[in-house]
Amino acid sequence: MPHIFYLFSIFTALLSPFYLSAQTRTPLYSSQSGFIAPLDIPLVLSGNFGEFRGDHFHTGLDFKTQGKEGFPVLAVADGIVSRVKVKPWGYGHALYLKHADGTTTVYGHLSRYALPISEWLLERQYSKRSFSIDSRPATEISFSVGDTIGWSGNSGSSGGPHLHFEVRDENEKPINPLQWGFHIADSQSPKVGSLRVIPIDSQGLENRSQTREVKSGGVFEIPSGNIRLAVEANDQLDGASNVCGVYSLEVFVDGDLYSSFFIDTLDFSTNKDMNAHAYYPEWKSSRTQIHRFTPLPGNRLSIYEFTPVVQLEVVEDSTMHISVRCSDAHGNTTTKGYTLFGGSSFEQTIASSQSESVFCPAMPSTVTTLEDGGVEVVWPERSFYNRETASLQVFSNGEFFIGPEDAALAKSFRVNLNDLEGDLSKLVAVSLSEKGIRLGVEICESQGGVVSFSSRRMGRYKLVRDTIAPRLLPKFSATPLVSNGNLVFHLEDELSGVSKVEGFIDGEWVLLRWDPKMKTAVYSVTDLHHIPGVKSQITVRVEDGVGNESFWTGSVEMGK
Repeated sequence: MPHIFYLFSIFTALLSPFYLSAQTRTPLYSSQSGFIAPLDIPLVLSGNFGEFRGDHFHTGLDFKTQGKEGFPVLAVADGIVSRVKVKPWGYGHALYLKHADGTTTVYGHLSRYALPISEWLLERQYSKRSFSIDSRPATEISFSVGDTIGWSGNSGSSGGPHLHFEVRDENEKPINPLQWGFHIADSQSPKVGSLRVIPIDSQGLENRSQTREVKSGGVFEIPSGNIRLAVEANDQLDGASNVCGVYSLEVFVDGDLYSSFFIDTLDFSTNKDMNAHAYYPEWKSSRTQIHRFTPLPGNRLSIYEFTPVVQLEVVEDSTMHISVRCSDAHGNTTTKGYTLFGGSSFEQTIASSQSESVFCPAMPSTVTTLEDGGVEVVWPERSFYNRETASLQVFSNGEFFIGPEDAALAKSFRVNLNDLEGDLSKLVAVSLSEKGIRLGVEICESQGGVVSFSSRRMGRYKLVRDTIAPRLLPKFSATPLVSNGNLVFHLEDELSGVSKVEGFIDGEWVLLRWDPKMKTAVYSVTDLHHIPGVKSQITVRVEDGVGNESFWTGSVEMGK
């Protein structure tokens, strides 16, 4: 009991201001000037710069638009249109403005553009016979600060109406837009949760199955030995329930600064290394934002200001005191403390599933190859962020498992399958959860009797032939014509996904505005690429990822 009392006394002392004596940056918010807000409505964020997203950091701000589309989007400064990008996915309808100071601002998920851009875009789409466009107008289109450049929407991969806004420097690197002091209410401090203690062996292998969760405010016994640490941390702003990311994290071990990062800028060339910064197993399974204190060997991110040169070791019968100071861009700060007590050393065990697998060491600096039962897996050099044990298990039903499933990858691996029988055309590789739920689909290639695919998702796979053509029909009734004069089609594909959509009126190509999220393709009557008042022959062609095709043809009389 006296020993425990002593530990609590030390822990209390560690939370004093003297303990956290390292210099803290001034808040990022309002450190720059020169931009107005891109929306003339109260600014509420559903997403911020640096939060975890899929397999990357979010590179901008997501402004809520009150659940509606159609708010004017304003030029934040004088600028010239440097890029117009339209895609069914991603940012959807996006606009890029270049400014005199070398920065570029990006406006994503728009519903439509201002007239000079929309006129140029329509001509471009018809000349290229393509809905997707990524180009710069040959004739300069400029806007003054406060001009309407477009209207907010829900295009692309947006999960709901909002405006995605970015600022990029002269080298196209994203900068945290909160530097420009947009009036966004934020009185809430970041939320810092439990510490994750990850044991590692003498070879640098993490035993993630034995990761311990340590809460703040007590003394927790863990096995002695080498460890890595991570902590759950996120942020929330006023007026929204959305979980956002933190701006900075500073870590102190036994009173000394151990590591720190600040998310001021990002780099698209390394942005997927977010997976190495996150504690990947929990990010993958539950989307919990857990930040590692130190970068893994293959992590190329430049967000780290201070990184340790020594490995952390918990010594048996001794204590280690961890303090975490987490801040958001507005300067709100949360500090949490954790105390670890070294118990008996950890005895590493090998998972039983490995006895049925082939496996080998995998290093970030080398190519790794495994082969078994006609299945070959090749991880290119610099695929892994850390030393891992790669594994491959082939099952009697033809399925196979690629591991380690809980390790992040910097590059895709390649799977080559030999000795397959039957028709090898139109094959896809389906990724499955433990319960057999489909997680994703990869398109296979077949050459010389070898079927291949690439993926960054390790786990269980099976091959399936996709022989079913996409579903294509008028959206609402037997005719695609709707009350506003447009033609609207429903299209979807259950396996390999829709890859191409084309429309023709009386044999001439017409623009179909394809929205995969809504499963629609729309011809707008205002395009006037038809003869009003005359029945026209309509043909729509849809192709999926393996080349299955569907057609719809019919005669429709359209108006003006």
